[in-house]
Amino acid sequence: MDTYNIYMDEVSADGLNGESDLDIEFRVVPSTGDSSDAENEAVVVGLDLVDLINLRDALQMEIDNVALASFELEEDGEEEEEVQT
Repeated sequence: MDTYNIYMDEVSADGLNGESDLDIEFRVVPSTGDSSDAENEAVVVGLDLVDLINLRDALQMEIDNVALASFELEEDGEEEEEVQT
């Protein structure tokens, strides 16, 4: 089974959010075709396909949790406005 390496590359920032604005981009590269120094440059090295799927699922779950919490806060704010009026 092939393994994969994940890289995090800096992309040019647009500067719209101040000087601390930093854009990054992730790349997933099969280790068989990886010509980079993965041990020193990759963020994560040697993930198999199951690991990638588990990583995707964990990230999606966290994104969903943040979105749900934001939605709940928004709903709570609307309910408080209705009570005050």
